[in-house]
Amino acid sequence: MDISTPIDIETAINGLGGEPTIFYMMLGQLEAMSVIPTLTDIVQHFENKNYKEMKGLAHSLKGASGYIGASRLYYVCYYI
Repeated sequence: MDISTPIDIETAINGLGGEPTIFYMMLGQLEAMSVIPTLTDIVQHFENKNYKEMKGLAHSLKGASGYIGASRLYYVCYYI
């Protein structure tokens, strides 16, 4: 994954079988997941010492961000 760009579209499309349609569908799903509220929830769970929930949300967000080539977000979630 290339962390020099916010979203590595070319790599993401190649990883999804070369289908741009699938990429844009996945991008829409990430948007629907509401990245900011999810990150806010992760912080809340951390503050409440609810690490299981925090890790679960981070894992879901990591998977979604990996599919669309959002490598910076992917690695942030990976390290959570």
